[in-house]
Amino acid sequence: MNLPSHHRLKKSGAHRAFGAGLLAGAWLAAEAASAGSFIMGDAVSLSQLSHRYNFIAYTAKGKNLALRTKFNTFTFEGDTRKVEFNNILIWLNAPVARHWGSWTIRDMDVEKTILPLINPPRALKSEGWRLVVLDPGHGGQDPGASDLRRGLEEKRIALELAQRVRTILQKYKVDVRLTRGGDQTTDLGQRCLLAHRWGADLFVSIHLNAAANANSSGIETHILPPAGCPITASAFVSSRDRVAFPGNRHDGANMVLGYYLQRSLIKYTRLEDRGVRRSRFYVIRNVDCPAALVECGFISSRNDRTKIMTSAYRDNVVRGIAEGIQTYLNMVKRAQALNP
Repeated sequence: MNLPSHHRLKKSGAHRAFGAGLLAGAWLAAEAASAGSFIMGDAVSLSQLSHRYNFIAYTAKGKNLALRTKFNTFTFEGDTRKVEFNNILIWLNAPVARHWGSWTIRDMDVEKTILPLINPPRALKSEGWRLVVLDPGHGGQDPGASDLRRGLEEKRIALELAQRVRTILQKYKVDVRLTRGGDQTTDLGQRCLLAHRWGADLFVSIHLNAAANANSSGIETHILPPAGCPITASAFVSSRDRVAFPGNRHDGANMVLGYYLQRSLIKYTRLEDRGVRRSRFYVIRNVDCPAALVECGFISSRNDRTKIMTSAYRDNVVRGIAEGIQTYLNMVKRAQALNP
């Protein structure tokens, strides 16, 4: 991806009647003060969460924790931010932590992660579906991640992918715009301005990844963390992390979009699932619509690079992005039908 500093992910990589399962102010304040890290707010035990939202089963075997509905399964890894939702990795805003004998999850993650995934119409009822903006990363004087010896430039591949995704979506009568249509330099602010000017209902930025560690491999989808939460690449909350950006008006929808994109990309590419991650990249924090940034493999990885060079792999990436977007748009239409 090789992004400018203000748009770069660090690569690859009190309680209240606790018998009811709730934790609150004093413990959380002390934890935040000592660790200087995660968000303030209440937490709830997974057992209590299971009862509150009618999960049919909650199981805990050591640090392997699971919540199940009739159709969905959350599998948590205790003391980490990792949870798999129907076998797709999601990075929480804060770790699932053990306190007073119970595994707990922050209310922020219940509201911004768990509930949007089990009830997408609730998260999408106020969103639109008519206009999609695709953002091919880099361009012009900014090549992005490159392997010139093999003729690979992120800017060129990202544009090709975006154009082909547009072609597929247009077959379904979706209005699609691109933030750049050729190899020109388009600054990040201009990309957001175009999305605003066009009245975007959805924004997807398309990239390829790179890392100093040549073993880093796989697919990532990035969404904006809620205000006050750290990015996935950090355990600490900076002053900027406490700012609510335009994209935070769509936290629930961002989660749904990120999941559908990651699920579809993994389905088609069969690369390693690196998860739906939280990042404050410029474009996804400054557009006022649901937004995600997809990393479609590592140019720096021999395994990924070999695939990226093939038309078959790029076909699969295009299908993955297009299907993820189409699934999201159909769910928005369903949400509006349920909430006229």
